[in-house]
Amino acid sequence: MARRPRLFAPGLLYHVIVRGNQRRKTFLNDGDYQVYLTRLGQYRRRYDYTVHAYCLMPNHVHLLVESSRQPLAKFMQGLQQSYSQYFNLHHRKSGHVFQGRYKAIVCDKDEYLLQLIRYIHLNPVRAGMVKEPEKYSYSGHRAYLDGKASETIDPRKVLDVLGGRARYRAFVGDGVNDGHKEEYYEVSDQRFLGSEGFGEKLQDEQEEERPKKRRPIDKVVEELSRQLTVQVPVLKSADRSWAVSHARTKIAYVLVRRQGYGLGEVARYFARDTATVGTLIGRLSARMGENDSLRREIEKLTKKVEM
Repeated sequence: MARRPRLFAPGLLYHVIVRGNQRRKTFLNDGDYQVYLTRLGQYRRRYDYTVHAYCLMPNHVHLLVESSRQPLAKFMQGLQQSYSQYFNLHHRKSGHVFQGRYKAIVCDKDEYLLQLIRYIHLNPVRAGMVKEPEKYSYSGHRAYLDGKASETIDPRKVLDVLGGRARYRAFVGDGVNDGHKEEYYEVSDQRFLGSEGFGEKLQDEQEEERPKKRRPIDKVVEELSRQLTVQVPVLKSADRSWAVSHARTKIAYVLVRRQGYGLGEVARYFARDTATVGTLIGRLSARMGENDSLRREIEKLTKKVEM
């Protein structure tokens, strides 16, 4: 079957799997692992990507990344080529270090972000390399336990969603006995991990978005804020009262789900973290399925900014 083109848009969650060429080892010593992590941090900053989880295994790599406006291909090309040049020079080898094409699965962030963070960080446990994930040095798990940002990963956004480091530790502990999950790899249309219709919805949104010239986000927010009778400076402030947070979430939903603005762009506009905004949008979406009044209100707001 012919390979399908990758879908790209800002704010998408990708589970990237990179394997060693002919399944050979890509890391021969601790120095190799450290160089790869340094390169990951460098290219994460260069292309403004968010790394939610990573695990470097002897002959393959798992990355869970959230895209910026820069294409995933550019981010991965820089990272992989940079490390390959180091590896061949340092170990006096030649040829390809990694397989020619990495796997990049677009995941439903609301449904799979937390599950994939746990699954990726438990990879060394499933492989029998360690009994506890914190014993493994080359994953992002320890950063979550410490709760501190590094050059490579900033766990604070996800920890806020989970409710802190203790909740994260318990969440990962609940999955220690889980085995390999083939469903995370055998995905819809070779590219998508989500509920039925997730991939089609993303593609439709991209097709609809291409011919449109979007209005500046601040103009759309101004119109929505008038409809909700809340001032824009209040929406962008640190106010976390229920009324303001609820209005902010409604506006974010319309912007992302109905108007096609990137999740990261909307989060930055409101000075919120991307994971939290995505989670709130997902919760609002679920409530809309059970609350006709809320659904009608969102439809009314959407029509106002489409007029």
